Amino acid sequence: MKPGVEFRTGRTVGSAFGGPADSDAGRCSQELIAVLGRLEGFHTQLAELIDAKIERMGHCDVAGMSEGTSSEQVLIGRIGEQEGLRRSLTDRIGRGYGMSPQRARRLTASQLAEKLAPPQGEELLRLAGRVQALATRIVRRNRVAGQLGNGILAHMDTILSAMTGPGEQSGAYCPRGQVLGPAPRLFETVG
Repeated sequence: MKPGVEFRTGRTVGSAFGGPADSDAGRCSQELIAVLGRLEGFHTQLAELIDAKIERMGHCDVAGMSEGTSSEQVLIGRIGEQEGLRRSLTDRIGRGYGMSPQRARRLTASQLAEKLAPPQGEELLRLAGRVQALATRIVRRNRVAGQLGNGILAHMDTILSAMTGPGEQSGAYCPRGQVLGPAPRLFETVG
């Protein structure tokens, strides 16, 4: 049989994944699986960074928290890039099946997996499930980090209030943790 000839299954012969006999769509499905693998790795790293940040919060390690937040921002950027690539690949695969770009973008992982050959479809579902589980874990841990951060800020506010006298303004902290108060008034300086 020649590629492109249909037979009993309704699938096109020569297709890498049971859909259109389009090598671009086959490459897109393979690249999509690779993107999901990278997303899984980035989400795993992000979850570990958030756990480390929570640990540092418990030890009041300000420098460590700052370093962790910077690393988180880098990973969030990488995740955003991979998400854009994932959407683009999903769109291209959907259009290979004759879908409109809007419909292709709304494809779920299970709908897309149905269109792929069993090994690729199963791998796509497995990776998508793991990325979703990691994203859920990240949201929960970020919620915990936010609550800890709010507790630390409330504690610092209490300390700062205790350091100032009644009716005085508290000033602000500089990055080294020193209190920067308002400029002294002339009468207070001269006497």
